[in-house]
Amino acid sequence: MKLFKHLSSLAIAATLLLPISNIASASRDFPEIYVNHEKLDIYAAVATIGVTYVPFRPIFEKLQMTVNWDNAKKSVTATNGTTTIVLTNNSYIAYVNDKEVQLLNPPSYNPQDGIFYVNLRFVAESTGATVNWSKDDQTDSATINITDPNLSKLPSDTSSQ
Repeated sequence: MKLFKHLSSLAIAATLLLPISNIASASRDFPEIYVNHEKLDIYAAVATIGVTYVPFRPIFEKLQMTVNWDNAKKSVTATNGTTTIVLTNNSYIAYVNDKEVQLLNPPSYNPQDGIFYVNLRFVAESTGATVNWSKDDQTDSATINITDPNLSKLPSDTSSQ
């Protein structure tokens, strides 16, 4: 069983290491991510097992959470006053408000780019948001829309003059 977990983690890590910087538009393997109809400037990667992984910091910050990274433990703690999430590299156990949650797929730290990847759906739903995956069969593109009515409205962009 332990060998299976390690092999699964290795397969996820290998999938995340694939170069994604040359992707020009969304595809089912690299969907675009929106939070409350605002597109994030991040790449999501869908592992062969169907889990969507994203870099932890941009998604937590967009969900208005304070982020603390523990480099020694390779773990992240994110909190917004009502919810605290703790995720550790390759661990199948997460903590949401100090309650243990069993994960089907662990988060993964990529030492080559120094990015910690987390399961987008788990993170969003743990904060009370809803997640909607949309795909277009004709263009083979996909988007993920996260809706969180608890997020405060961001001020309008006034930089374009």
